[in-house]
Amino acid sequence: MTQYTVELDPRAVEDIENALNWLSEQAPHKVAEWLHALESEIQSLESLPQPCPLAPENRRWESELELRQLLFDRYPSIYRIIFTILGDTVRVLQIRHGARRFIFESDEES
Repeated sequence: MTQYTVELDPRAVEDIENALNWLSEQAPHKVAEWLHALESEIQSLESLPQPCPLAPENRRWESELELRQLLFDRYPSIYRIIFTILGDTVRVLQIRHGARRFIFESDEES
């Protein structure tokens, strides 16, 4: 079985920080538990990224990258871990709240 290296894009790191800031205001007692669970989910991509389904954005994205998603369903809501597989590296691009609209090329930098 291939072992993958998981890398976080700066945007994904920012997404995590934003979620933690919001959670620390809403439910500070859940922050450590939430972060540990998120880190475990991301780490699971080291061994099994392929079974994750294609992200809905994949068919709309005009790129050679294949976008996949891993759903992270943990209090207070669902997040989508959007990633791509590049050789033996899994690159986590974004971590999006489930209620946010899909990624489109026009808002790639927003």
